[in-house]
Amino acid sequence: MKQLVSDFHALDIKHLARGGYLDPFSKYDWVWRTDKGTYETTVAITVVENVLHLVFPIGATRALQEIRLTHSTSPHGGKRSWFACPTCQRRVGVLYHASNLPFRCRTCCGLAYPSQYQSKNQSYGRQLRGISHRERDRLSGPCAVGA
Repeated sequence: MKQLVSDFHALDIKHLARGGYLDPFSKYDWVWRTDKGTYETTVAITVVENVLHLVFPIGATRALQEIRLTHSTSPHGGKRSWFACPTCQRRVGVLYHASNLPFRCRTCCGLAYPSQYQSKNQSYGRQLRGISHRERDRLSGPCAVGA
């Protein structure tokens, strides 16, 4: 069984773009916290034109990694940003960071989504269809007509 994406730190391009964190020449710290809100790890990010410079811990040292940004146009004329995976150069929306490893895409990290390991009866779509059938059966039962 592959490791799951939920077990790794994820850097999502949508969160960075919506928060205005991709503005050229900006510098900030991206912090991950545990479920209880305590500090877990920090990545220092500097944006230079179409490149992100990431400084993050690997073991007892700090590593520097450059992540190239690419863009695509939407049908309505907008522009969407993407990461270029440093390993395979694929255009991706999320990069993952495992301890002691640089940021890479899901494929290069060999990760799977949790839904890939659910049985067919536990998948979201099948659960939703099951609920809708039960609701339909409940609502289509005998009904009272007003007096």
